Amino acid sequence: MMNNPKDRGPKRERRWQTSQERARVAAELIEEAESLTQTGAIATPQDVARAELPPPIRIAQPPTTPAPTAKLDQDDQPKPTDESLPPPPPAPLASASEPKGPAPDDPLYLAAREASERGEIDRAAASYRDLLVRDPNHVKARNNLALILDARGDRDGALAELDRALETEPDNPALLLNRAAVLAATVRYAAAQRDLQRVLRAEPSNVEALFNLGIVLTRRGMWRDGIDQLKRAAELEPGRVAAWYYLGEALNHMDDLHGALAAYERAVELQPANPKALYGIGKVLDRLNRPDEATAMYRRSREMTGR
Repeated sequence: MMNNPKDRGPKRERRWQTSQERARVAAELIEEAESLTQTGAIATPQDVARAELPPPIRIAQPPTTPAPTAKLDQDDQPKPTDESLPPPPPAPLASASEPKGPAPDDPLYLAAREASERGEIDRAAASYRDLLVRDPNHVKARNNLALILDARGDRDGALAELDRALETEPDNPALLLNRAAVLAATVRYAAAQRDLQRVLRAEPSNVEALFNLGIVLTRRGMWRDGIDQLKRAAELEPGRVAAWYYLGEALNHMDDLHGALAAYERAVELQPANPKALYGIGKVLDRLNRPDEATAMYRRSREMTGR
């Protein structure tokens, strides 16, 4: 004899009944976990820790010697604050001209570098200022002072120093990239775009400029142009996680779901523990009406946040 359905008790509701609910729950979980890291906006080191991605706009350091693809002079860069998860190593930056000024063993310059290495940022800034009083055209000292000011949140001061450095070396790609970073961080995207395009006119294959220009263009709502730049950056440097992730974001926005899925998946191949790329896959799978797979991706994304 069959049981009366009324005797079976109340029917349990399945969680995350719709794609919208699944996406909402996953997003809330990620947001909750991210809020614990005390991080926030475009191009800051805190963003890197939160998203586990290279910053959309990277502050660069002029190389000490020109080279076809010279890496940034890490010795001259102010020490970053502690981050819970370090980003991948910075990509090579295209050649920049030799900064003008005294030799690298100049006592004030060495004192500033040593102070930066010890975390004595105020003393480093003072040493750079003293050096610039003596030699206003010391581009590296002015650039490094700009980095310190930017790290302190004095972006107007950082821009003023970079402007003066570019008066001395107007075509220095690293200085242009740095100024674009500060401009983008202050939502002056059109000005940042101009600086990045100046770099690319001289060096069409500068991956840093291509990638950052792609981000700036998408911020301005120029999605198709941004996609072109991000694709080019990913082609030239296929190991750059952020290029694939932001390409996935842009393609998803333009409803190229299969292209977006491939880009997100490539980001996850390169960095399996990246919660935002996993969440991106979940979003696209939901839009492709593959709810079970989407739920699995949201779950993995949540697990990667440690919550």
